[in-house]
Amino acid sequence: MKNNNKKVIVGALVGLCTTIVGTFLYLIFVSYQRNASLGAVWDFAMNGSEISSVVVFGTALNFAAFFGFLRYNKESHAKGVLIITIVTGIAVLIHKLLA
Repeated sequence: MKNNNKKVIVGALVGLCTTIVGTFLYLIFVSYQRNASLGAVWDFAMNGSEISSVVVFGTALNFAAFFGFLRYNKESHAKGVLIITIVTGIAVLIHKLLA
C-alpha cells in the first residue's frame, strides 16, 4: 500500500509540473500572438483577473500526462494527475466566484 501512495504522489508531482509548464507555454503563445513581452502578458493576466483562465488553459497539458500514464498501465500515477487537475479546477472555481 505504501508503494501505491508513492506512485500517486509522483503522479501528482507530474500533474503539477505539467500544469506549470502548460501555463508557461500558453503565456508564451499569447505573448507571441499579441506581439508583447511575457511580463506584460503576465501583468495583464494578474491585474485583469484573468489568471484563472490562463491556468485552465495550462492545465490542458495534464490530459497528455493522464492518458500517457493510462497507456502504459500506470493507473496510480494517472490518479495523481487527476487529483491535481481536480484541485486546480476547484481552485479556479473558487477564484472565479470570489473575484
